[in-house]
Amino acid sequence: MKFLLSGALNLDLFYEVPSLKEIGLGGLEVAPGGEVALSLEAFEALEERLSQIGKRVAHCGGGSAANTAFALARFGFEVAFLGACGRDEAGEHVLAELAEFGVDLSGVRREGTTGRALIVLDSRRDRFIAVCPGTCEKALADFDPEPSGDWLHLSSLVSEEGLAFHLRLVRRFFGRRSLDPGEIYAARGRTLRPLLARVTTLFITESELFKLGFSPEELWGLGVREIFLKHGARGAARLSPEGEIFLPAAKAEEVVDNTGAGDFFDAGVLAGLALGLSPEAALRLGLRVAAASLRDYGRRGCPGREEFLNWVRELKEDAA
Repeated sequence: MKFLLSGALNLDLFYEVPSLKEIGLGGLEVAPGGEVALSLEAFEALEERLSQIGKRVAHCGGGSAANTAFALARFGFEVAFLGACGRDEAGEHVLAELAEFGVDLSGVRREGTTGRALIVLDSRRDRFIAVCPGTCEKALADFDPEPSGDWLHLSSLVSEEGLAFHLRLVRRFFGRRSLDPGEIYAARGRTLRPLLARVTTLFITESELFKLGFSPEELWGLGVREIFLKHGARGAARLSPEGEIFLPAAKAEEVVDNTGAGDFFDAGVLAGLALGLSPEAALRLGLRVAAASLRDYGRRGCPGREEFLNWVRELKEDAA
């Protein structure tokens, strides 16, 4: 099974503050679990504010599909990535993390500046994300590769060039296709219809589904065959025209940071389905991977291959 992924390639900068309410920067709406895209000027102003009221605690590569690619590669799958990254130090760092685990990066264009994300955590471990996309997505304007693989998984890009690139990809890819729209694509609402009509598996949170503006029944009509609905600390559900399966969240031994937990959930579910697990077992695997990821900042908590394979063996034994 070869996975092909596409989405933002960011450098994540982690800051801890006493409370998200203390940020108080202009008209910026800071809500737990929220994500916004900012101009370079607004991004730098926010980072300056964070350095005044909190402290920087970590940095690593980020981006939803990039996190999922990182996890799938650690689990042992063949993984390739399509997208854009800047010709700067941040870009070198982001790509080096993925290359370390064998992700094929030959489909990543290098141009301009790399996107950055401020991951803001408070004492309650609530988090808020502010993204500055940089200029690298302009390199996608005329990028039209021949996508090859068994499964294409997409997450949001900020620019119009990025969305147009994704539409070209899904039209030319003939394997299984999935999407995690995140806040940025979900905010496009019903204008995202052309992309949704080309995917069969949708990963989404409750709030994102509300913003998207489509009911599950409308999504079935577009061709979506299953929705993995993320309920945060409560767990997750698989919705399909045949019914619903809900499972509570797996127990987390330690909660340091929940950034990327949804992306690692995606990786667990995708891996489980690729290995032939039932939808319920794949859902359970996704929840285990997500819970384990909470033990450190960003990708640092991502399970390794042996831990992952142990869970797969347990799930197969339970099924037998």
